Amino acid sequence: ILNFLGFLTNLGFALGNVVGMYLAQNYDIPDLAKKLEDFKRDVEAKKKPPSDKS
Repeated sequence: ILNFLGFLTNLGFALGNVVGMYLAQNYDIPDLAKKLEDFKRDVEAKKKPPSDKS
């Protein structure tokens, strides 16, 4: 049974890679790393207090 589960795990991993490569080549998938950096920058900008102290 464990050998069969290992086979299914490897098959799922390989199939996921193939599907991921197909999607990345044929569809406009957003760059998640860039989106995450933009989100972090927005959060940091909102955390900072206003700089003009009058």
